[in-house]
Amino acid sequence: MNIWLPFLQTGSGSDVFTSRLAAALTNEGHRVTTTGLARYWQYLPWGLKTLKAPADTDITIASASYGFAVRRPGNKLIAVEHHCVLDPTYRPYRSWFQAIYHQGLLRAFEKASLMAADAIVAVSRYTAGSLTRAMGCDGIDVIANGIETDFFCPSPEGKPPLSDRPVRLLFVGNLTRRKGADLLPDIMNRLGPGFELHYTSGLRTDGSASRSSNMKPLGRLDRRQLRDAYRRADLFLFPTRFEGFGYAVVEAMACGTPAVVTDCSSLPELVEDGVTGRLCPIDNTEAFANAVRDLAGNETGLRDMGQRARAVAVERWSLPRMARDYSELCERVLRNAPFEATGSS
Repeated sequence: MNIWLPFLQTGSGSDVFTSRLAAALTNEGHRVTTTGLARYWQYLPWGLKTLKAPADTDITIASASYGFAVRRPGNKLIAVEHHCVLDPTYRPYRSWFQAIYHQGLLRAFEKASLMAADAIVAVSRYTAGSLTRAMGCDGIDVIANGIETDFFCPSPEGKPPLSDRPVRLLFVGNLTRRKGADLLPDIMNRLGPGFELHYTSGLRTDGSASRSSNMKPLGRLDRRQLRDAYRRADLFLFPTRFEGFGYAVVEAMACGTPAVVTDCSSLPELVEDGVTGRLCPIDNTEAFANAVRDLAGNETGLRDMGQRARAVAVERWSLPRMARDYSELCERVLRNAPFEATGSS
C-alpha cells in the first residue's frame, strides 16, 4: 500500500505523530512518503491544492485542519483529529487571535476535511466526542497514538531507593495554563522539602515562570535526555487542564513511572486511578499534593504501580499496535469494510 503523510512542521505533537506513524507503517511493509510543510499553510491550506502527491498514492493520512486540501482524485483520505480546539473546554486557554482563527477559519477547514474524508480518526475517545459535539459528525474511529516502547523503557538499574533523598517528580510540557504549569508552585509548596520537581520547558510559556524552592528547571531536552528524566523520576506530575491524547503521560508510564494527572479530557483513558497512577480533580492542588504524598509513602506499592504502568503502555500504546490499526483502517477504506481498533480501550 502506498501511503502519503503530508504534515505541517510546527514542532508539536503532530510532528512526532507523523514521524512515528511513518516509521511504524514502513515496518509493516507499506511504502510511506512524508512531506513536511511550512507552518504558515495552516492559515492558507487551500494553497496546498497545488501540491503534487507522490506517484501511485493509495491513501493520504492528514490532519483534519487541512486534509481537504491534500485530497487528490483517485486517492482515499483519512482525516486525523489530534485535539479538538473547537471544544468549549479549550476556550480559556487560547489567545484572542487563536479564537478568531479557530471560529472564523479553522471551523470551515475542518468541516471541509470531514466532508472530504473517507474515514475520520480521533486519537482518544474524548477527542472523538469533542469533534462530534463541535462539528456534528459521527462514525469516528478511535486509534490511540503509539510510542517507541522499546526506547521508552525502565532503566536496567531500576530506580534508587527513596531513603535519604527527596522524592523526585517530573513535569514535561509547555509552561502554560492549559498544561497546568501555574499550579506547580502551589503543589510543590504544599509538598515541602522532602519532594523535588524537575520540569522541562517547551515552545510556549504563559508570562513569567514562577517556581518554589523545590522546583528545578531542566530546559529543553533531547530525546535521550527526556527518557533519562522519565527514568529518574519517581512520579510524573501533570496537572494539565486539556489534552487531546497525552504523549508525555504514556512515555513516563512506559519508563515505569506512575503518573499523577488531572481527571479531565483524555487522561482517564490513559491512567487508571489507583492502578497505574492517580487522577485528581482539576485545579485542586491539595488533591495533587495528597496523591503524591500517599504514593510516595509506600515505596513497594509505588514500584509495583510503575511495573503495571509499563505493562499497560506496552499493551496499548506500542508503535506496532498503532501501525496495525492504521493498516487495517486503510484496508477497510479501500474495500469499504467495517473497522475496529485494537488499542483504543
